[in-house]
Amino acid sequence: MKTGLARSECTRSGAVASVSRTSVGRLSAGAFTLVELIFVMVLLIIVASLVAPRMSAFFQGRALSSEAQRFLSLTHYAQSRAVAEGVPVLLWIDASKSSYGLEVQGGHTGADDRGSSFAAEPSIVLEVPLVTDAPVSEQEDEKLGFPENLPAIRFTPDGFFDEASVTRVILRQGTEAALEIVPTANRLGYEIRPSSRAK
Repeated sequence: MKTGLARSECTRSGAVASVSRTSVGRLSAGAFTLVELIFVMVLLIIVASLVAPRMSAFFQGRALSSEAQRFLSLTHYAQSRAVAEGVPVLLWIDASKSSYGLEVQGGHTGADDRGSSFAAEPSIVLEVPLVTDAPVSEQEDEKLGFPENLPAIRFTPDGFFDEASVTRVILRQGTEAALEIVPTANRLGYEIRPSSRAK
Protein backbone atom coordinates (compact mmCIF):
# COMPACT_ATOMS: atom_id res chain seq x y z
CA MET A 1 0.00 0.00 0.00
CA LYS A 2 2.78 2.37 0.91
CA THR A 3 4.62 1.56 -2.27
CA GLY A 4 1.53 2.36 -4.37
CA LEU A 5 1.11 5.65 -2.58
CA ALA A 6 4.78 6.50 -2.97
CA ARG A 7 4.59 5.62 -6.65
CA SER A 8 1.58 7.90 -7.25
CA GLU A 9 3.30 10.77 -5.39
CA CYS A 10 6.40 10.29 -7.56
CA THR A 11 4.26 10.29 -10.63
CA ARG A 12 2.56 13.49 -9.51
CA SER A 13 5.82 15.25 -8.66
CA GLY A 14 7.30 14.11 -11.98
CA ALA A 15 4.26 15.45 -13.79
CA VAL A 16 4.50 18.77 -11.95
CA ALA A 17 8.20 19.02 -12.78
CA SER A 18 7.55 18.32 -16.46
CA VAL A 19 4.67 20.85 -16.53
CA SER A 20 6.84 23.53 -14.91
CA ARG A 21 9.67 22.82 -17.35
CA THR A 22 7.38 23.11 -20.38
CA SER A 23 5.77 26.34 -19.09
CA VAL A 24 9.22 27.87 -18.50
CA GLY A 25 10.22 26.77 -21.97
CA ARG A 26 7.11 28.41 -23.42
CA LEU A 27 7.73 31.63 -21.50
CA SER A 28 11.30 31.91 -22.69
CA ALA A 29 10.27 31.11 -26.25
CA GLY A 30 7.54 33.85 -26.21
CA ALA A 31 9.59 36.59 -24.50
CA PHE A 32 11.87 39.11 -26.19
CA THR A 33 15.50 39.41 -25.40
CA LEU A 34 17.13 42.79 -24.79
CA VAL A 35 18.93 42.57 -28.15
CA GLU A 36 15.63 42.04 -29.98
CA LEU A 37 14.03 45.03 -28.21
CA ILE A 38 16.98 47.27 -29.10
CA PHE A 39 16.78 46.11 -32.72
CA VAL A 40 13.06 46.95 -32.88
CA MET A 41 13.68 50.39 -31.34
CA VAL A 42 16.41 51.13 -33.90
CA LEU A 43 14.03 50.16 -36.73
CA LEU A 44 11.31 52.44 -35.33
CA ILE A 45 13.74 55.36 -35.10
CA ILE A 46 14.84 54.84 -38.72
CA VAL A 47 11.23 54.70 -39.96
CA ALA A 48 10.29 57.81 -37.94
CA SER A 49 13.24 59.76 -39.32
CA LEU A 50 12.18 58.88 -42.87
CA VAL A 51 8.50 59.71 -42.36
CA ALA A 52 8.83 62.93 -40.30
CA PRO A 53 9.88 65.27 -43.17
CA ARG A 54 7.06 64.02 -45.35
CA MET A 55 4.54 64.50 -42.55
CA SER A 56 5.65 68.09 -41.93
CA ALA A 57 5.29 68.83 -45.66
CA PHE A 58 1.83 67.27 -45.55
CA PHE A 59 0.71 69.48 -42.66
CA GLN A 60 2.20 72.59 -44.30
CA GLY A 61 0.28 71.82 -47.48
CA ARG A 62 -2.90 71.41 -45.43
CA ALA A 63 -2.46 74.86 -43.86
CA LEU A 64 -1.97 76.49 -47.26
CA SER A 65 -4.97 74.70 -48.75
CA SER A 66 -7.13 75.58 -45.75
CA GLU A 67 -6.22 79.27 -45.98
CA ALA A 68 -6.97 79.34 -49.72
CA GLN A 69 -10.35 77.69 -49.10
CA ARG A 70 -11.17 80.26 -46.43
CA PHE A 71 -10.28 83.13 -48.78
CA LEU A 72 -12.37 81.59 -51.57
CA SER A 73 -15.33 81.13 -49.21
CA LEU A 74 -15.07 84.80 -48.34
CA THR A 75 -15.31 85.73 -52.03
CA HIS A 76 -18.53 83.70 -52.30
CA TYR A 77 -19.92 85.34 -49.18
CA ALA A 78 -19.00 88.84 -50.42
CA GLN A 79 -20.65 88.14 -53.76
CA SER A 80 -23.89 86.89 -52.20
CA ARG A 81 -23.93 89.75 -49.69
CA ALA A 82 -23.55 92.35 -52.47
CA VAL A 83 -26.55 90.88 -54.27
CA ALA A 84 -28.67 90.46 -51.13
CA GLU A 85 -28.06 93.96 -49.76
CA GLY A 86 -27.83 95.75 -53.12
CA VAL A 87 -24.57 97.54 -52.26
CA PRO A 88 -20.95 97.13 -53.43
CA VAL A 89 -18.98 94.87 -51.10
CA LEU A 90 -15.18 94.97 -50.88
CA LEU A 91 -12.88 92.09 -50.07
CA TRP A 92 -9.68 93.96 -49.18
CA ILE A 93 -6.20 92.46 -48.91
CA ASP A 94 -3.41 93.87 -46.73
CA ALA A 95 -0.32 91.96 -47.90
CA SER A 96 2.00 93.77 -45.44
CA LYS A 97 0.04 92.39 -42.46
CA SER A 98 -1.01 89.11 -44.15
CA SER A 99 -4.64 89.89 -43.47
CA TYR A 100 -7.84 90.35 -45.44
CA GLY A 101 -11.40 91.29 -44.73
CA LEU A 102 -14.83 92.25 -45.91
CA GLU A 103 -16.81 95.49 -45.72
CA VAL A 104 -19.42 97.48 -47.58
CA GLN A 105 -17.85 100.12 -49.83
CA GLY A 106 -17.83 103.50 -48.10
CA GLY A 107 -20.54 106.01 -48.99
CA HIS A 108 -23.31 103.44 -49.53
CA THR A 109 -24.50 102.76 -45.99
CA GLY A 110 -23.79 103.85 -42.44
CA ALA A 111 -21.38 101.89 -40.27
CA ASP A 112 -20.91 98.34 -41.49
CA ASP A 113 -21.64 96.21 -38.44
CA ARG A 114 -21.12 93.00 -40.41
CA GLY A 115 -17.59 93.81 -41.58
CA SER A 116 -14.99 91.20 -40.76
CA SER A 117 -11.25 90.73 -40.96
CA PHE A 118 -9.01 87.67 -40.87
CA ALA A 119 -5.32 87.13 -40.25
CA ALA A 120 -3.66 84.49 -42.39
CA GLU A 121 -1.81 81.55 -40.86
CA PRO A 122 1.59 82.92 -39.65
CA SER A 123 3.55 80.74 -42.10
CA ILE A 124 1.56 82.04 -45.10
CA VAL A 125 2.45 85.22 -47.00
CA LEU A 126 -0.10 87.06 -49.15
CA GLU A 127 1.02 88.66 -52.40
CA VAL A 128 -1.03 90.92 -54.65
CA PRO A 129 0.65 91.72 -57.98
CA LEU A 130 0.33 95.35 -59.04
CA VAL A 131 -2.21 95.96 -61.75
CA THR A 132 -0.60 98.19 -64.36
CA ASP A 133 -3.48 98.42 -66.81
CA ALA A 134 -6.36 98.98 -64.39
CA PRO A 135 -9.17 101.04 -65.91
CA VAL A 136 -9.44 104.66 -64.81
CA SER A 137 -12.77 106.46 -64.70
CA GLU A 138 -13.22 110.04 -65.92
CA GLN A 139 -13.76 111.24 -62.36
CA GLU A 140 -10.76 109.20 -61.17
CA ASP A 141 -12.91 107.77 -58.39
CA GLU A 142 -12.37 104.07 -59.03
CA LYS A 143 -10.68 103.75 -55.61
CA LEU A 144 -13.28 105.89 -53.83
CA GLY A 145 -14.42 104.14 -50.68
CA PHE A 146 -11.67 101.51 -50.76
CA PRO A 147 -10.26 101.00 -47.25
CA GLU A 148 -6.90 102.77 -46.83
CA ASN A 149 -6.25 102.42 -50.58
CA LEU A 150 -5.65 98.69 -50.15
CA PRO A 151 -6.02 96.37 -53.13
CA ALA A 152 -9.46 94.80 -53.13
CA ILE A 153 -11.99 92.74 -55.03
CA ARG A 154 -15.15 94.82 -55.49
CA PHE A 155 -18.40 92.90 -55.91
CA THR A 156 -21.21 94.98 -57.40
CA PRO A 157 -24.93 94.61 -56.57
CA ASP A 158 -25.46 92.58 -59.75
CA GLY A 159 -23.13 89.87 -58.36
CA PHE A 160 -20.16 90.50 -60.65
CA PHE A 161 -16.78 91.97 -59.74
CA ASP A 162 -15.65 95.10 -61.51
CA GLU A 163 -12.57 95.74 -63.64
CA ALA A 164 -10.74 97.66 -60.91
CA SER A 165 -10.66 94.49 -58.79
CA VAL A 166 -7.54 92.51 -58.04
CA THR A 167 -7.05 89.81 -60.67
CA ARG A 168 -4.73 87.56 -58.65
CA VAL A 169 -4.01 86.90 -54.98
CA ILE A 170 -1.09 84.58 -54.26
CA LEU A 171 -0.85 82.64 -51.01
CA ARG A 172 2.70 81.45 -50.50
CA GLN A 173 4.12 79.15 -47.84
CA GLY A 174 7.89 78.91 -47.86
CA THR A 175 9.74 78.93 -51.16
CA GLU A 176 8.06 75.94 -52.78
CA ALA A 177 4.32 75.88 -52.10
CA ALA A 178 1.99 78.54 -53.51
CA LEU A 179 -1.66 78.77 -54.53
CA GLU A 180 -3.42 81.63 -56.25
CA ILE A 181 -6.98 82.93 -56.25
CA VAL A 182 -7.92 84.01 -59.78
CA PRO A 183 -11.12 84.77 -61.72
CA THR A 184 -12.85 81.80 -63.33
CA ALA A 185 -12.88 81.53 -67.11
CA ASN A 186 -16.47 82.85 -67.31
CA ARG A 187 -15.59 85.71 -64.88
CA LEU A 188 -18.54 84.91 -62.61
CA GLY A 189 -16.38 84.25 -59.57
CA TYR A 190 -12.96 83.19 -58.36
CA GLU A 191 -11.20 79.84 -58.11
CA ILE A 192 -8.07 78.29 -56.56
CA ARG A 193 -5.25 76.96 -58.72
CA PRO A 194 -1.53 76.22 -58.29
CA SER A 195 0.57 79.33 -58.69
CA SER A 196 2.06 79.80 -62.15
CA ARG A 197 4.39 82.48 -60.84
CA ALA A 198 7.75 81.20 -59.61
CA LYS A 199 9.53 83.17 -56.96
